[in-house]
Amino acid sequence: MVKRRVDGQRMLVVSLDAVGSRDLEYMRSLPNFKRIWDRSAYCDHVKSVYPSITYPAHSSIVTGMKPGRHGVVNNIRLQPKRSGKEDWLWQRKYINVTTIYDQARKNGWTTAALLWPVTAQSKIKYCVPEIFPNRVWQNQVMISALNGPILYQIELLKKFGHLLDGVKQPNLDNFVTEAAEYTIRKYNPDLFLIHLTDVDTHRHNDGLDAPKVQEAMQRHDIRLGRFLKALEETGDMEKTTVVVLGDHCQMDTHTAVYPNYYLYKDALLRVADDGKIADYDFYAQHCDGACYIYPSHKTAKILKMGAGKERQELMVRLRECLNKIPKEMMKRVITRKEAEQLGADGNCVCMLEAMPGYYFQNGFEKPFEKVEEMTEHAMLATHGYLPDLPEYETFFMMTGYRVAEGTCADEMHLWDEGPTLAEILGVTLPDTDGAALKELLN
Repeated sequence: MVKRRVDGQRMLVVSLDAVGSRDLEYMRSLPNFKRIWDRSAYCDHVKSVYPSITYPAHSSIVTGMKPGRHGVVNNIRLQPKRSGKEDWLWQRKYINVTTIYDQARKNGWTTAALLWPVTAQSKIKYCVPEIFPNRVWQNQVMISALNGPILYQIELLKKFGHLLDGVKQPNLDNFVTEAAEYTIRKYNPDLFLIHLTDVDTHRHNDGLDAPKVQEAMQRHDIRLGRFLKALEETGDMEKTTVVVLGDHCQMDTHTAVYPNYYLYKDALLRVADDGKIADYDFYAQHCDGACYIYPSHKTAKILKMGAGKERQELMVRLRECLNKIPKEMMKRVITRKEAEQLGADGNCVCMLEAMPGYYFQNGFEKPFEKVEEMTEHAMLATHGYLPDLPEYETFFMMTGYRVAEGTCADEMHLWDEGPTLAEILGVTLPDTDGAALKELLN
């Protein structure tokens, strides 16, 4: 027999992409953020995942596990022959474990999600997945319809589609806001996950502390106020939990580095006549501030054989190749074992960590490129770096049902958030890396 949720209990989770602890002072000066803050349990020092990028982070939030365990170890798939045009890990199938929305659904909760990463083709009842067309024959309507509930998405597009201009901001989050308010008022879901990217977009485009970032924060405050009003008018706020959180912060950047250039020059990566990667011994897969070095299937077999001559020669060549990356651009090489301990993908050979001001990309045509000279993937700020820098932390706050108002956790990891939310929902997330912060709960 399916368990039913507590009558009237609801939870709204709002993720503010790229909003960090550095933003809290300004956030708390804004009326709706302050309203949440004044009655919240919170943590101002939340460490993100590694690599600290959006899809691994959001998958850790809903699973309570590090990326290496839940399987979403990057934003993009490993597709060397599509270098620069890789598909993203959009679909739910890439998460190898259960999530809070799966468990909530099993317990009779009605679930909803708007642009929450890695929810395409999930069983969320009301869902607009974060996905975009990545082939010349695709369009947005088609790709969204194939990956989420068709009638619900058509309903939203008919009402609010005029607000959209591709993925441009603030248009995209304005659409999400209208769709969220409408969904609360019409369907009143029990668990609602919302992902807003206005700040993330403007930090990438304009820099970490650009005036447009503060304007985006002001828009987020207005959006939060609208969500709260819709909740108040559709249910019992004494039985409603409102959660506002960040996934990572960003750092200012000025130069993109291309590790595959060095692999190409040292013949560890080979290119066909059409200019596409033909095959490789090692391939550099970027995560912005970090970068995986992956072996080919053939190389992986050689490396697993142990201390053979061929293995030793490959590793010497790789080490000598990576040493050619200028030291002012690369902070350190992280071993496979260290990467695994940090929660990253243990299938890599190693990882690279960029110096402040630098980030990695997948091209091989040049060694590096100034942001102002780039025609693609130019970013004045980005993420992906090791999450242990104090200025790089993010935040977590919640108010309402089962929340111990006024309590504070000194620090937490992103993978502690899933178990904490699961405790409030009354569902089980098995075998998590994180733990519920019960000091924040009644």
